[in-house]
Amino acid sequence: MTEGQHEAGSNDATKAEQTLLKAVHEGERFGIDDWRVGLSLESLGQVYSTEKRFNEAEITFRRALRILELTNGDDSNEAANVNLDLARMMLANGRPADAILLARRTLGVYERMLGGTDLQTASVVCLIGDSLRTMKNFIDAESQLRRCADIREATGGIDSQELADALYSLARTYTAEKKYHLAEPVFKMTERIREKKLGLTSPVLAQTMEDHAALLRTMGKENEARKLTVLADAIRRSDKKNGVRYPESNH
Repeated sequence: MTEGQHEAGSNDATKAEQTLLKAVHEGERFGIDDWRVGLSLESLGQVYSTEKRFNEAEITFRRALRILELTNGDDSNEAANVNLDLARMMLANGRPADAILLARRTLGVYERMLGGTDLQTASVVCLIGDSLRTMKNFIDAESQLRRCADIREATGGIDSQELADALYSLARTYTAEKKYHLAEPVFKMTERIREKKLGLTSPVLAQTMEDHAALLRTMGKENEARKLTVLADAIRRSDKKNGVRYPESNH
């Protein structure tokens, strides 16, 4: 299982899948509902989810969840982790309402076991906020994303990439609410962190600049918007020239 997780972390999904299927088989020697089977299935589901094989991911996660609820309890940290995996997969698959239901189960467990200011708790809060934003429930999304950002800033500092992710979602929520005066400084802070952590040539930074520029145009700040657009275009050209693609960050 550890070998398969390492291969997944190295973006070798095909090899990771084969290794984790072997881990499931080895675990079943202890019983088909053994906890080792549940953990191996969870890792396998993460590989399927990364590959956007959502049907296989859901089946795999749900089997893992049934096993870990049986062996560790419905309110265990292990079961909560799989619920969070399922929630992330649901959001990626365009099912934000289902994602919220699953994430809230995890949130209750994390708050009880880890506390309301733990970084793992923050990741669940951000997921709920992003799901609400996807559903255009911006008022509730704002409160969740602000809480997530506050936890990450207090716990991880003002220069963490995780904080930048939360701030980016919060800035987009403010923009959707037409709270432009709140969105602009949040975009600026996100750009500063992402430039420091990812570098000036990061397409993730370019996306942030493009969204910020669109906001500035809405606010009538054409000159500032133009400067950001020029920088973002330069990053995109460099990215295309090098043939490198970076996925947009997530929580």
